Amino acid sequence: MLRRKMTDHLLAWRRAHTGKALFLTGARQIGKSTVIREFARQEYQSFVEINLYENRPAARALAAADNVQDFISRIALFATAPMQPGKTLIFLDEVQEQPDIMTMVKFLVADGQFDYVLSGSMLGTELKGVRSYPVGSVTEETMRPMDFEEFCWAIGVQETTLDTIRESCRSVTPVDEHIHDAMMTNLRSYLVVGGMPEVVQRFLDERGNLAAVRALQQELNRQYRLDISKYAGNRALQTQEIFDQLPAQLVDGTGRFAVSSIGQGARYARNQQDFLWLCDAGVALKTNCVTEPKSPLRRTSQSPKFKLYQSDIGMLMARYPTSTAQAAYLDNPSPNLGALYENLIAQELAAQGIELYYYMAKKRGEVDFIADTEQGSVMPFEVKSGRTYRAHAAIDAVLANEACHVSHGIVLSRSNVMRDGKITYLPTYASWCLRDICDLAAPNLVNERDAAFTVTTSPV
Repeated sequence: MLRRKMTDHLLAWRRAHTGKALFLTGARQIGKSTVIREFARQEYQSFVEINLYENRPAARALAAADNVQDFISRIALFATAPMQPGKTLIFLDEVQEQPDIMTMVKFLVADGQFDYVLSGSMLGTELKGVRSYPVGSVTEETMRPMDFEEFCWAIGVQETTLDTIRESCRSVTPVDEHIHDAMMTNLRSYLVVGGMPEVVQRFLDERGNLAAVRALQQELNRQYRLDISKYAGNRALQTQEIFDQLPAQLVDGTGRFAVSSIGQGARYARNQQDFLWLCDAGVALKTNCVTEPKSPLRRTSQSPKFKLYQSDIGMLMARYPTSTAQAAYLDNPSPNLGALYENLIAQELAAQGIELYYYMAKKRGEVDFIADTEQGSVMPFEVKSGRTYRAHAAIDAVLANEACHVSHGIVLSRSNVMRDGKITYLPTYASWCLRDICDLAAPNLVNERDAAFTVTTSPV
């Protein structure tokens, strides 16, 4: 089984003995059910799983329960293992199919006989309805695709190597060149493979054959599109059009999403819920523009001005021609891969719970990302995909503006770790630990037909 960070969150919930259920949300196919099953196998003597999508009779029976004891009795009817009070985890999967079951949670945890984990794909979830139960009844966690660190675990990179990289970034000392080169190769693999667990596993099983990987990614993208038609109701066509436009919008012009591209007469005010649906579904990551590089960034956020990234870089890469994926892995200078590297950083920041913003510096261009820090300031980031990474006019303008009170900036590039004045250059592969390195504030952390070509990885 692929190692996931969510396992540590589940263990912390178990050992805290809070008397709450755990509610795990996230997009489909990111490994929620798998990680819960493995957690249950290690931590409980008995495990009961009921999938409310696949087991429709069970879903109807549980929804009709009158009280706690009746609910538990109905679970027992469908259980395939004995239910032992104090030793059993009950896992209700795909709860979006019967959201009213959530109203029973506060009574189930008060009863105290069993531990409960509930999970649901955000696709089709009526979030307001699901979250109408008392907050004190659950601990909620959001799961995302595998980040780059988890990908490194999967391909055999040693924990000591990752620790060394983190410490080098903190102390601003170069990473060993052998490790640096190997990790840049691994990062390029991640650009193409991404973090969907099934895709990563196929990458491992097929020994780097990206034709097989790409076929699976394209199938998952098709499934996402079908889910939109199934769950987005009378806004399905508009939401599908946004999803279809996403790859082109990222590489077109400034990368800002032009709402007019989704249809004649389209306006953000009219289509706002369509964008929100994709984000709540875990399919897209919305990055709002701010008018000032000052904390708190949310204060000057402009929702109608935004970029829209896909939540998994591999899934996005599969929507471009095969030649783009080949160029990304082989480190070819053409085509321009800047937008794809930005998507990767958006994914890494989101995985660390960082709210996504960017800033347009007047006459100086764009600061790709900007984040609040724990010290009440902001940290600007620029992402450079090419070999020229010492030119960064936008971030220089922010640092030179005394009214902004920004003392430092980060450039993520192919460079090794180094500092030049107010700029620190970090290798892009270090993006998985930016929150720790830069002391970023993380308010989003919730208590939380293609030609074959083969790649290699470096288990440094």
